[in-house]
Amino acid sequence: MSGSTGFDVASDGKMSVDLQHLDQLGESQIDYLVQMTFTTLTTGRLPEEQVSEFASEHKIKPKLLKETLKGLLFFLSESLRKNMSGDAVKNELVKFGVDAGKSERIGTLWKTTFTKLAQLMKQKTLKVNELVDLQWKFGVTAATDSLQQVNTCFLQLKLTINKGNETEDVLMEMTLPQFYKFLQQMEQAQRQCESYT
Repeated sequence: MSGSTGFDVASDGKMSVDLQHLDQLGESQIDYLVQMTFTTLTTGRLPEEQVSEFASEHKIKPKLLKETLKGLLFFLSESLRKNMSGDAVKNELVKFGVDAGKSERIGTLWKTTFTKLAQLMKQKTLKVNELVDLQWKFGVTAATDSLQQVNTCFLQLKLTINKGNETEDVLMEMTLPQFYKFLQQMEQAQRQCESYT
């Protein structure tokens, strides 16, 4: 890939071949395939059953269809990541050798679905590493081998974080000044998150 916009057709040869298979499909078939790709982008799973049914219904080799779908999936996920417009998607597909009419159709479908996909991706991103629980203990050091640390306050935090498929406990111990600095950073982060919503 080159830069932050567009694709490097020369280095993406396999994707180019996969995308050119779109020329063998009719408009309604492309619509269905693009919708299947959008579903895969939002759920994270390729609908294997639907792919098999589509292949048998339209007499397309399943392996060829999966390759085409994977090429389209990669292309559209990168287009989403690069925040490409419908016209840019159309132009890039033409560069990959896809028929102009079919590229236009995919670009139009992209325009109507891009905002929804971007919002869903943002929500999925914010759900990972979500703070689920917080436990804390406050204490005072009563005895230690260092005289300077006696009678100092400390705070122990146990953060439970949602990692997507599982939760992870993160343990921290801080002095009172460290805690106040941490609290200030968390308040700043909260303000920034609120400004994005």
